[in-house]
Amino acid sequence: MRTEPAGRIPYFTQLHNLTTAGKYTMLLCMGLRDFLKKRELKRLGEDRFILCLDGGGMRGVIPATILEHVGQLLRTLGDDRPLYSHFDLISGTSTGGLIALALTAPRREGSLLAIGQQPLDTPEEPKVKRRKQVVYRDPGPDIRQITDIYLKYGRIIFPRSQSLFNLGKINQLFTQKYDDLSFNQLLMDIFGDIAIGEALTPTMVVTYDYAEDMPYIISSYGTPKIMVRTAARATSAAPTYFSPTLVHDPRTERTISLIDGGVVANNPVLYAYKEAKRLYPEAKRFHVLSISTASTPYKLDAEQAGGGVIGWLDPARGTPIYRLYASSQMRTSHEIASAIGDLEYVRIHGDLKRKVKLDETDPVVLAQMIDSAEHIYQEHAQRIEEFCRRFLERPDHPQRPKEMP
Repeated sequence: MRTEPAGRIPYFTQLHNLTTAGKYTMLLCMGLRDFLKKRELKRLGEDRFILCLDGGGMRGVIPATILEHVGQLLRTLGDDRPLYSHFDLISGTSTGGLIALALTAPRREGSLLAIGQQPLDTPEEPKVKRRKQVVYRDPGPDIRQITDIYLKYGRIIFPRSQSLFNLGKINQLFTQKYDDLSFNQLLMDIFGDIAIGEALTPTMVVTYDYAEDMPYIISSYGTPKIMVRTAARATSAAPTYFSPTLVHDPRTERTISLIDGGVVANNPVLYAYKEAKRLYPEAKRFHVLSISTASTPYKLDAEQAGGGVIGWLDPARGTPIYRLYASSQMRTSHEIASAIGDLEYVRIHGDLKRKVKLDETDPVVLAQMIDSAEHIYQEHAQRIEEFCRRFLERPDHPQRPKEMP
């Protein structure tokens, strides 16, 4: 039999001893409390969360490392749910698109993402007390494995020239710098024959259809039959580095040529916001966690520019026009996103001590970038934790569309 603590009057005795007015007051308070609780849950259901990942070539190790810490933070807070399950849309451009696709790719036997993962039927025993929550059949990838792919296979994507002369930069003036055969095989080893429509949560990557002069969004809900490896190759087809990617457009039934989405949105926050508004028209507020690939503060010296077309496009000078466009474009996206009324925009960005090329594969430089990522995370740790704590209050299975309404 249930007993009340000493000195405490049982609840029903309290209710019996109250006057009629007192009973009505207590019942009214209880009803108000339930109403406010339901309204808060409804509000949480109306809020939508977006993850945005910038482009930046091999600097992708920086957001990958930061996401490792985000996953560890959630586990520390008692939340064992997969990282992808917290977001209503995961978006990326170029290398950020590769990470976005890796985060939401379903478990596949033999994938490079599956190395070191535990079998699905033997989950790791939690080490701390966890809140009661839904068990997800697919735990998503080990985010550390995404970082390891950059470290182990970067030179497959960007092989070093064996020539005594730096012919790569000279060739880059006339054709793409790299052959994509090894890159395509690596994408096959990572993603296999998974279609983007199989993504574990709504996912989109930004590319650019240069023949039609317009951005082209590949997404799990809009173009579900496109292969993930094709989407990854298209969003990372950086001009002068890789050739364009041919994709069959299911909406127009024609073949289109796509290049790196970084030419239009290296920070994809505005396109992600636009897509989220279409996916979730009932949402009252959007929360974006935007993670950059860091950069060195860019100021164009007079000596770097000029000299006609070759002077602005010369890879030996760092392709000044490309860097100028990328820097100004990201600054514009940041300023506009910060001013949107129904958008909470949490930007995680930091500066690097030295300039890092898109195709940098030197292990020493990669280690320095990981060290920089650790510092960037620590600088923004409080903001990231405040963002992640909202996940603890959300329903386990918010409604998410599989296809565009």
